Amino acid sequence: MWWRIEWAIFILLPLAFGGQFPFSATLLKDSSGQQIYELQWSFDVVQQTITFNVLVKTTGWIGFGLSPDGGMIGSDVVTGWVNSTGVYLQDRYADAQALPSIDDHQDWLLLSGNEANGWTNLTFTRKWVTGDSRDRDVLVGTARVVFSRGILDPVTMVPQYHGPTDRGAISLNLLGGLVNKPSLPSDAQNLTVTVTNVTVPAMSTTYWCAGYKLPDVFSQKRYIVQYSPLITGDNTMYVHHILLFLCASLNETTDLGAGFECNWDATPTLQTCRRGQIIAGWAVGGETFTYPEGISFGLGGPGEKYVMLEVHYNNPERNTNITDSSGFHLLYTNNAPTYEAGMITLGVKTSPFLIIPPNVTAFNVHGWCISDCTSSNIPPTGITIVANLLHTHRAGIKITLRHMRWNKTCGAYQELPPIDQNLQYDFNFQQFTMLPYSVTVLPGDLLEVDCIYNTMNLNNVTLGGEATTDEMCLSFPVYYPRNGFTSCVSTPSIQAYTSFLYNNLSPQSAVILKNLSASSSKHLSDDIRSIYGPLQWNQTQIHNLQYVTIDSPIEAFCNKSDGTYIHQTLLSPPSLTCASSSSSAVGPHVMKAGLLLAVLLAFMSID
Repeated sequence: MWWRIEWAIFILLPLAFGGQFPFSATLLKDSSGQQIYELQWSFDVVQQTITFNVLVKTTGWIGFGLSPDGGMIGSDVVTGWVNSTGVYLQDRYADAQALPSIDDHQDWLLLSGNEANGWTNLTFTRKWVTGDSRDRDVLVGTARVVFSRGILDPVTMVPQYHGPTDRGAISLNLLGGLVNKPSLPSDAQNLTVTVTNVTVPAMSTTYWCAGYKLPDVFSQKRYIVQYSPLITGDNTMYVHHILLFLCASLNETTDLGAGFECNWDATPTLQTCRRGQIIAGWAVGGETFTYPEGISFGLGGPGEKYVMLEVHYNNPERNTNITDSSGFHLLYTNNAPTYEAGMITLGVKTSPFLIIPPNVTAFNVHGWCISDCTSSNIPPTGITIVANLLHTHRAGIKITLRHMRWNKTCGAYQELPPIDQNLQYDFNFQQFTMLPYSVTVLPGDLLEVDCIYNTMNLNNVTLGGEATTDEMCLSFPVYYPRNGFTSCVSTPSIQAYTSFLYNNLSPQSAVILKNLSASSSKHLSDDIRSIYGPLQWNQTQIHNLQYVTIDSPIEAFCNKSDGTYIHQTLLSPPSLTCASSSSSAVGPHVMKAGLLLAVLLAFMSID
């Protein structure tokens, strides 16, 4: 019922952390900060297998597995150990807060094991998808890894309780790394771009924008092969995200220097930069980003003199005397790659007109990149997506970047496999995923960012916005060849929201919201939130608002790298009638072709 390998096979093996594993993480440290549980892993895209190598400070047993939420119940785990008779590995499953049961299907395969100098080293493998209902699939996206260790070898093959401190859980992106990471060029040079001694305002949310002129060496195009976040000291609790934008132009007198609050104090040219090409991006939990072999981001040359850094500070306690100089460390080379990379912003346009009701376990929001935008911005041969970052705030629990293409045979759009998907989204672990398979997007294709939120701990509506307590629904694919396509988003129409209020609250509330749609007040979010406050949010109202976010007309926007809009329209969501070629979509996805006549009549009656 479990894997056992006789000790004699391994008596000559060294106890070492093997070099064939490209990815690693420290899972547990002792009270002095020393590492006592180390993990390495690799995966095979062709065979769709993943191999783990654990090195644990114990002469007893080790536990390791995958959990739905970081807890014990529902976990797919293994226990393993080495004793005088051999090396053992047991495939188990947990259906209670107790010792996990032995699985009838032993799908984790023991490859090797050793014990020496107080440490146990086990290597084991399994398929991404085993077909066993008690196993958890290994998917692209966040994996909740659970781990434990016991001090003593099991008695009668049964591990004893690990105690309260020799266990834990961690979020890891098991299939999201770059397997064949290229060596850095021998001529690689450094460019550091940071804000300078910013006194973080005593406000819950601040977006800080600062413009920079590139060094003279960028008078000729250089090529970024890697970038890393630089976070000042202990400021990780305050720095929510960092973005570096390419600016078409800046005023060297007014736009360069210490910086400004982005939304209210920044100059118009800095505001325009925020709608342009993203050079580098980082969010909470992110790490160094390295471009695949033959791909890099071209920066500099004629017309590319300026960049702008945007830093989001999250300071809910409104602490004072916080100074920050965070930003990016970029490595660049003089050698042109085969392809120059770009990055696109996809999803729901960030504004307080994204509205999510309270006390729901799964509320769905969609952001579209419509076919008119891809037709206008993507070359005939298409673009190739190689990596992606998915982004919501704290209420987000699932997010998918979906892909549709026109099918001439059935005369409608057909859904293709998702480009990227995270069914266990963790706000504190936002990393770029290097796609196991690159994806080609053609002119006329549809792209949709599909977000699901859980607001069971909230008592009022959650609005779209920049604060961490607001919500977003965004995706940032990295693609080649770069062609100036920088942003493609949508939002449910204001007509749909006013009609919802007209039918579910009062005509007066609909009029107020319609008037607010033209407002640029700093208090717009508070004003909108107060409108929805009187709603009691019964199931009918939640259902009606869900219709607004999925099936009502949308406004679509797409930009080019100079920040100008090249398309804006009001239209119904696309209709999918061809059979989907994807078996891993988030859930049922039904899209109507138009808005109900009653809703249109309701909106027309608002004056």
